[in-house]
Amino acid sequence: MRTRTWFTGLAAGAALLAGSSVTTAQAVPAGPSASLPFEARATGIGEPPSWTPSGTATCSSHSHSDRDNGGGETTSTSTPRRSGPHSTCGSNPVGSRAVDYHCYTVNESDNTWTYVTVRASGAQGWVYDGNLTNGGSTVLC
Repeated sequence: MRTRTWFTGLAAGAALLAGSSVTTAQAVPAGPSASLPFEARATGIGEPPSWTPSGTATCSSHSHSDRDNGGGETTSTSTPRRSGPHSTCGSNPVGSRAVDYHCYTVNESDNTWTYVTVRASGAQGWVYDGNLTNGGSTVLC
């Protein structure tokens, strides 16, 4: 599974131990989006933070094609199958755990999502890779 690591500074704690005062401390995400504001707000079963840069989170702007011959299982039959690779996009539960993978993408919040077909129903959509038991597709869209 592709993971993102977030680091927070220990400077505030060190300053307090040394007897200095600290008025504010802010965690900043590492990586290409480090200069952007961050709000960690869980949105459901195994969902990533719902933060996305203003004006960039669209539910239909990510292309996909069936490039991956693999598949796997969702962590639950109630795992959201979304219209786009963002936790704010419309969703329906997968209904069945077995899914076929098409490909994966990295959204503007640096979260990875896999486009899937639910084997039992043929329904398609994006599933957050944290909700897939083997971490999702390994083929980039």
